[in-house]
Amino acid sequence: MHLHSVLWMAALAALVAALYRQIFGATWVAGLAALLYAVNDGHGFTVGWLANRCSLMAAAFGIAALLAHDRLRRDGWRPGAVLGPLALAATLLSSEEGLAVAGLVAAYAVVLDRGPRRFAALVPYAAVFAAWYIAYRALGHGVEGTGSYTDPFGHPIVYAIQALQRVPILIHSELGALAADLWEVYFVRHGLTWVMVAAGAGFLAILVYAFWRLARGDRVARFWALGFVLSLGFVCGPHPTDRHLLVVGVAGSALIARFLAAWAERRQHGELVPRGATGIAVAFVAIHLVFAPILLPVRARLPGALSRGLARIDALVPADAALAQQDLVLVNVPFKYLCNFASVVRRSSGGVSPRRWRCLGVSADPVRVSRPDATTLVLRPAEGYLRYFEDTNVRSRQVPFAAGDRVELPDFAIVVERVTADARPAEVAFHFAVPLEDASLRWRVWRDGGYRPFVPPPIGGSLELPADRFAFGDLMERP
Repeated sequence: MHLHSVLWMAALAALVAALYRQIFGATWVAGLAALLYAVNDGHGFTVGWLANRCSLMAAAFGIAALLAHDRLRRDGWRPGAVLGPLALAATLLSSEEGLAVAGLVAAYAVVLDRGPRRFAALVPYAAVFAAWYIAYRALGHGVEGTGSYTDPFGHPIVYAIQALQRVPILIHSELGALAADLWEVYFVRHGLTWVMVAAGAGFLAILVYAFWRLARGDRVARFWALGFVLSLGFVCGPHPTDRHLLVVGVAGSALIARFLAAWAERRQHGELVPRGATGIAVAFVAIHLVFAPILLPVRARLPGALSRGLARIDALVPADAALAQQDLVLVNVPFKYLCNFASVVRRSSGGVSPRRWRCLGVSADPVRVSRPDATTLVLRPAEGYLRYFEDTNVRSRQVPFAAGDRVELPDFAIVVERVTADARPAEVAFHFAVPLEDASLRWRVWRDGGYRPFVPPPIGGSLELPADRFAFGDLMERP
């Protein structure tokens, strides 16, 4: 399966190199751009994570569509009139991320296409998109109610507001040194999103200074700059990660290559680069040609390290035969993957799974546990539930809770008793069909790096679970 993904990446890199050759011509600039794209370390996690193969497929088909369109408009290659829209259809059927290629196609029509009826040539692509979108909605696809993804068509205002924050982060990730993946792993959890946004905004100012003359004086560079901006607008729905930049990176690598070429030829084309271009060029070379090839295999191995971490967590879950007849009740875990991934890994590995998985709460803060009667447990985390961004995967802050909200499951009911000032659950009651001491319930709580036995307090009693700071990276670091 990993070979399959690597081959898709190889095909994508070959298609991108062919596109550069068509746009730049048979020059060393095309080769440099192809090299920059191939060794981009941001692609590592995408290739290493098997579930992301759809992104590789979408990007490959999307670049094939642009190749066909360019040959049609540049050389009058008639098969391109059919192959381009077909490739776009394959792009959209692979992944919604393929929409980003529309930014490159639109930029091509605006800047590079000088043939007759250049905008009319986009009608077949618009028809493919319309057909896909109608079917997409009719079949009930899309996202709703999660804080990790925002539908630009269903919630355009929210999407636009989030884009203001995410665009600087993604630009810095693609063209600079601060990877977008760090946003989820570290910055957002520590309330430091503003640091990445500020760094991205400052870096953007440097880029505008570096590329302004180049984009004004060179039509090809202007195409890549506009394509970069337009394609970026299609990938702001998900939270910032490098794996969403496969198509955007095609324009990004071309821009860097064209800038380095203008800098190298500054004696003849000095008007295309600003003062201080040498420092900017050295930084680009260091980031994209020295450090990127080193980091690429490291980042490609991260999904494997994460998988091994999950296997270690699975080994901590009970595995005796009696578990198959019991409900495993996880009272609290400090990080969501200790709850949902544990059940997935156990079922996929073929080990003994409980009759039902019951994860009552996810909170890294102290949690007050009380028992008002024989069959009810009440949890009250110090700062309420859904405090951190990663917790909003299951429910967006745009979908508020209210006291009295109730969910019914087999032999189990959940009731929100109180909410926080920003409408998050502050106190939640869990009602079981049997007394909490019943043998059909196996109680566990995450503490000191493992799932530890838990004894519910007596009726009328309570206890407090201490805070436990667990983070995404611990899955790969903790033995």
